[in-house]
Amino acid sequence: MILRLTLILLLSLSLYAAERPKIGLVLSGGGARGGAHLGVIKEFERHHIPIDAIVGTSMGAFIGGLYASGIPSDEIEKMLVTTQWERYITIDYDREQISFRQKTLQRDFPGKLKVGVNEHDEIMLGTGLFKRQSMLQFLIKKTHHTANIIDFDRFSIPFRAVASDLKNGNKVVLRSGSLAESIYASIAIPGGFEPIVIDGKTLIDGGVADNLPLDVMRDEMKMDIIVVVDISTPFQKDPRFEHILSVLSQLSDILMRKNVEQTIDSMREDEILITPKLHDYTPLDSDKYPEIIKIGEETITEVYDSTLASLSLDKQEYGQYLKDIRRVDLYTYPVIDKIEIDNPTFLDDETIRYHLNIKTGEALDLNQLDQDIKAIHALMYFDDVSYAIKTIDGITTLTIITTPSWDINGQIRFAFGFEDNFDGHSDYSVKFEHIMSGLNSFGGEWRNRFTIGVEKLLYSELYQPIGISQKYYLRPNIFYKDKKTYISPTILGNHTIKADLDQSHPIQVKEYGAGIGVGVNLTNYLQAEAGVVAKIVEPRIDMIIEDAAGDVEYRSVHVRQNVIEAYARINVDTFDDAYFPTKGYIAKMEYIRQMPEWGSQTEFSRFYGEISAAYTIDHHTLMPLIKTGQTFDEQAFDESEDLSVFYTLGGLFDLSGLPTNAISGDHMLFGSLLYRYRLSEDDLFGTLSVPIFAGFSLEAGDTWYEEYAQTFDNKDIIYAGSVYLAADTPLGPLYLGVGSADNKYYSIYLSLGHSF
Repeated sequence: MILRLTLILLLSLSLYAAERPKIGLVLSGGGARGGAHLGVIKEFERHHIPIDAIVGTSMGAFIGGLYASGIPSDEIEKMLVTTQWERYITIDYDREQISFRQKTLQRDFPGKLKVGVNEHDEIMLGTGLFKRQSMLQFLIKKTHHTANIIDFDRFSIPFRAVASDLKNGNKVVLRSGSLAESIYASIAIPGGFEPIVIDGKTLIDGGVADNLPLDVMRDEMKMDIIVVVDISTPFQKDPRFEHILSVLSQLSDILMRKNVEQTIDSMREDEILITPKLHDYTPLDSDKYPEIIKIGEETITEVYDSTLASLSLDKQEYGQYLKDIRRVDLYTYPVIDKIEIDNPTFLDDETIRYHLNIKTGEALDLNQLDQDIKAIHALMYFDDVSYAIKTIDGITTLTIITTPSWDINGQIRFAFGFEDNFDGHSDYSVKFEHIMSGLNSFGGEWRNRFTIGVEKLLYSELYQPIGISQKYYLRPNIFYKDKKTYISPTILGNHTIKADLDQSHPIQVKEYGAGIGVGVNLTNYLQAEAGVVAKIVEPRIDMIIEDAAGDVEYRSVHVRQNVIEAYARINVDTFDDAYFPTKGYIAKMEYIRQMPEWGSQTEFSRFYGEISAAYTIDHHTLMPLIKTGQTFDEQAFDESEDLSVFYTLGGLFDLSGLPTNAISGDHMLFGSLLYRYRLSEDDLFGTLSVPIFAGFSLEAGDTWYEEYAQTFDNKDIIYAGSVYLAADTPLGPLYLGVGSADNKYYSIYLSLGHSF
């Protein structure tokens, strides 16, 4: 230590040197613990310690790169503390941006983990949990002032970022190119963020190869004095492996810590090690940035007199240092003369151009371009969308660059549900779906679904957008459906079969046929569609009937009928999440008409309407819902065998306590209020958390047949409610609930990935 201080003092006080000693700063990786780097930099500023070069890995590259590019430390601090990181570190696409069709698919199959089909028609999993686009776009926006600088030596402070080559694990030093891409490559946690390709190399987090890149500073930056800040996480000596993330975290810490310790062991006398005291903080503690930054400041305060005081400049010298720093002028975006599309996917280039609102002959509007790129990415065909601006022979060209999504040619999804009231009623549902994408340049898809359980379903659909806007579409389909519902006369009123609900008769409602819909996506939250369905219905009921004499008879009723119906529907969906929304609303209106002139045996009109909304304050969410179904203009309706036109109630949150589809009728009225409280806190910037909820529901409603009740009698309303626990898992929503209806009927519900 004495030798080190003597050397530093001699270097800093030398009156003969033409220049003061050059000081380099090496910043390690460590996730949110890297906030301490900013605290160190702030204290360097306060003590007038100059920084002449920065080399960083992972979070060190993030903090160091932004600061080296000329962004003031107070702006970086504000960004760390106030940014809602869950908006940029995301597992899925932003639901408020995606098309209405994709919102519908999310509601059917809400799991975040998917199996996909890549551009080579190979079945595979994603290369990372988190989408690259959102974080990369965030970094591009934060570093737009460096858009005209390729050489990182031309920043305010010369800079290097360190990444790792995924192919061989070698260290890759990034010294030129896009600052945003370089920072992203350095922070791309393996298995977390999707890798990025730069100069033909697939890159991930630099911590894998060199988490404390002191040798890069030595070899490339030629500094006289090097300050090394280590915020890496020591691996746990007695860890608890409770889940896969804890195993991966420990493995990562071991690999990265070993190369850190080797680097520290190699340090020389003119190199100073700073180790902030971050024992109580993890790489995931993004909500504690103010505390972590403060620890970085306190660490410098503690060691300043003994270690760093000799590096400080007086006011005049520091002022000269600030004058000597290269100023990175804010990049002024030029007038765009030409727009080109670099798109290797099946999608028509004009579809991408359709979503661009940038105009040639005008100066580029960065905010508008940012919104346009988000809209293009939300088409869900690309891993990321970026841009490049080049001026050649006086012509400035904006090029939109797309990278195909890892599942560009299709997806495979599944969902599971189960319920049992432990009193004779139990149901389950298993759903599987394959979507083949890229049938043509307009984005045609072939969708096939298979379901068993309470509903047996075979369904095949071609979804074909019309034109480059993808606004209009055709949706021909064929299907086979066999769904179980119940006749429960005691609850419904005076009907043909007298029975208690617990002795109700299940009816298999079988139908098969084909249909075609023509629709328009008015916006990404508003869709309208009209179409025709031709089908054959075959309801079947098996009953054991006891007559007055006590004789028991088994009776099976199996009929068949041809049906042709026309429909029109309007759907609205602004929910920010398919199953656990915190804001927005959904609404649906549907009209169906069957007439003998079209080939149907009966004549009637059917209307269904539904509206629900979500309101959230802190961890509390309220969701009111109202839905109604009416049948009118009936002619020979009692001769209809199309039982699918009846409205059903029963199941969790749908008259909880009753079995699924327990009651039915040609009229229906239902209302509920669902309360949800979030129990768990966010983890890893709000993205790796599995939110856990507790709540209850209050419900009221009924179904009835106009044939037996000309007007709705409120004394027949069924009151129900539930208490439940829920979790938003990667496989979809998990519910465990207990429901009660009129204090007589009870059910226990368990569902994963799909609620009946």
